[in-house]
Parts: sequence; C-alpha cells; structure tokens
Amino acid sequence: MSSKSLIQSGIVLVIAIILLVNYLIFFNKNDNLVKLNNTGVDNNIDNKILDLKYNAIDEDGNSYIIESEAGKIAENEKNVLLLEKVTGIIIIKDSERIIILSDFANYNKVSLDTYFYGNVRLSYDEHLIDSDELFVNYIDKNISIRNNIHYKSYKNKLKADIIEIDLVTKFSKIYMLDKQKKVKVELKQNGSN
Repeated sequence: MSSKSLIQSGIVLVIAIILLVNYLIFFNKNDNLVKLNNTGVDNNIDNKILDLKYNAIDEDGNSYIIESEAGKIAENEKNVLLLEKVTGIIIIKDSERIIILSDFANYNKVSLDTYFYGNVRLSYDEHLIDSDELFVNYIDKNISIRNNIHYKSYKNKLKADIIEIDLVTKFSKIYMLDKQKKVKVELKQNGSN
C-alpha cells in the first residue's frame, strides 16, 4: 500500500470517528430528552403570579389596596387579573377603613373595578356583611353587594338580595330582587327584641 493510500485511509477513518462521536453526543442525547418530556414534565404550566399587591391613590387622598396570594392574567382580557385568596382595603378620607375578603376576584388594573366572589366578607367599623358577590367601582366610589346577604352589627341583623353603598355619602340602598319579598330585619334595643 502506498503512502498516498495510507494517508487517504487515515483521513477517512478520522472523519468517520468524528461523525460517530457527533452522532453519539448530539443525536443520542435528544432521544433521552424526548423520553424525559414524555414521562415526567408537565408542559401545561399555569402562569401564576404569587403575592400580588396593587395600591391606587386618587387626587383626594383616598386609597384602594388589593392583595392576593396568587393570580394570573385573564386569557381574553390583558388588563384583568384573576385572583385567589383576596383582600381589598378601601380607605376613604375622613372615614372608617373598609376591608373585603374573598376566595376569588377579577381585578381590572386600568379601571380598578373589582368583582369579588366566593365567601365574600366586608367589614367596617362594627358592621359585617357576608355575601356571595361584591362589586367595587372605585372610580365612582360605589359598592354593590349581591346574593345571600347577611348583615350583622352590634345589635342588628339583616337579610337581603342587594345592598348598594355610596362610599362618599355613606348612603345605602337595601332591597330584594323579587318585589313580593321583603328585606328581613332584626333590631335589638337594650339587649331585647
């Protein structure tokens, strides 16, 4: 065998070894990655944000704070956050602090409108209101409470379908959806009915 043939055979052998090593390193690892993805990795990652807190203050010095253990951006509305384990705090100038708790809420980052639902509880001063739903329109300073409302204060109890509260004037409307039904009120004076 001539030296020329020997050199050519050596070059072919080196190229074959390089190709074999590349195949084993790159292509063989990708097969293992595919097997890992198919067996243990969940590709449906929920894009949750943990420990959210938003604070808005208007020109009159009123503030609205909303906190949540977890939340995510709504798929169809980029300005709406879907929140879990929510606390809302409304502080109106020269007024008592209003605290709202719920399991869930939809919060609009632009308008500050918030729809609370699931074990909703509103408390301020000595007043406590439990309901299924509560809507805060912070810009207009209104709260609408709906469905399965149970109001308690130090001496009084009330059951109704809807309570609407103007946060600035403190004027409230309390009524039933069915005009044939009446709001149930229990008033206690001096510890007796």
